[in-house]
Amino acid sequence: MPTVKNTVTRRHAVAAGLTAMTALAAGCNSSKEVPPPKAVDAFDWKNFSGETLSLLMSEHPVSIAVREHLPEFEELTGITVSLETLSETDYMVKLLTVLQSGTGSYDAFMSSQPMNFQYAGAGWIEDLLPWVEDPTKTSPDWDFEDFYPALIESLRWDRTEYGGAGQGSLWAIPANEEGYALFYRKDVLEREGIAVPETIDDLIDAASQVHGTVVDGIEINGFVSRGDKTYPTLNPFSTFFLAHGAVDIVDGRAAVNSPESIAAVEQWVELMQYAPVSASTYTWYEAQQDFISGKAVFYIDADHMAPDFEKSPIGGKVGYALPPSGPQGRGSSMWVWSLGMNAASRKKDAAWQFIQWATSKEFLTTAIESGNMNPTRTSVADSDAMSDATAEWGDYNDVWQEILAEHAGWAYTPSSRFPEIGDAWTVRIQSAVLGQQSPQEAMDEAAEKINAIIED
Repeated sequence: MPTVKNTVTRRHAVAAGLTAMTALAAGCNSSKEVPPPKAVDAFDWKNFSGETLSLLMSEHPVSIAVREHLPEFEELTGITVSLETLSETDYMVKLLTVLQSGTGSYDAFMSSQPMNFQYAGAGWIEDLLPWVEDPTKTSPDWDFEDFYPALIESLRWDRTEYGGAGQGSLWAIPANEEGYALFYRKDVLEREGIAVPETIDDLIDAASQVHGTVVDGIEINGFVSRGDKTYPTLNPFSTFFLAHGAVDIVDGRAAVNSPESIAAVEQWVELMQYAPVSASTYTWYEAQQDFISGKAVFYIDADHMAPDFEKSPIGGKVGYALPPSGPQGRGSSMWVWSLGMNAASRKKDAAWQFIQWATSKEFLTTAIESGNMNPTRTSVADSDAMSDATAEWGDYNDVWQEILAEHAGWAYTPSSRFPEIGDAWTVRIQSAVLGQQSPQEAMDEAAEKINAIIED
């Protein structure tokens, strides 16, 4: 979840990325030869003392925590760091421009699964698996096995194959994660005598019962979520898609019009009828603000929105639950803010020192105070620091950990053109929500568009 308003930023960044990849494929790469890593006898935080690193990060609790504690990294390693942070809009566009140039002007940066697919496909991002496996470059205390397996798997991809999640190279190290939970107004459900929904059918029924309820003088909606026609809308929708056992691509062809997918869209459309009409254009930001302002009873989105809820006027009134189950159980996609290395960097050894430090147990524990939730390590998730920070948030700490451990995974087929595929899909989901097409018509058209992208 970004921390600034994001309406069309990722979509615009995708367009820039596709243009950049075309240019790169044509040989437009001005980078000088990248020197090989420096040979050292054993790991030492001071091995690369005297180096200077340049980092580019999005404005987010991850980068806030990094900035607050950079002096500690510089003292530990002797490496000087220049950190630039930008709003997500400017960040994604600038990063794509820099990577396309091949100059290596930024050594490390924040990334995510869709970004990794784009960057790896173009050869812009370093495979970190050799670094993880090199005992002379990786601290023996770093403990790679401590990361949640689902997060690591979502950051792997063999770029020589279409798909291949959980295979091949490791393109980044997880620093922050979000799964997708069901939020609800405890006070409203208690007043109406409604149990917390367990299934999709329960949720639709409950939303219909509370829709139009007046609370504190406000007539509220039964539900709210993202409805914007860009691929991030797939994040909350993934809970329905996976609950029906649907798959996006089968044998290299779009399957978004399968019976399972159609059933998921039908129920999503039904539930969205209890959301405000304007929700069809909402990004996460507008949906979150709608819920925070007390205008909706139920909301599905990133579980780590909890800090924003708890410090708002609805603080103490929000309940946290697992995503609703369907015919094939519960499911949730995930978004992972992670740290990657520029393949054109001339200071990769120092960059790896930074990535290790910024994803270490010690730093991620400290970063909780800066709002960096949720931790990507099991030991940090189970720490007293996390328990203390969420002590007043009801079931939140248990719910997000169960989502991540039991239900979350990257829900879609990896591809360097995933954002374009996702946009083609969500445009048609929006069309179905607005009643412009039936779910079957919308998904048939989405499949046609996705197949054209695959064939391109």
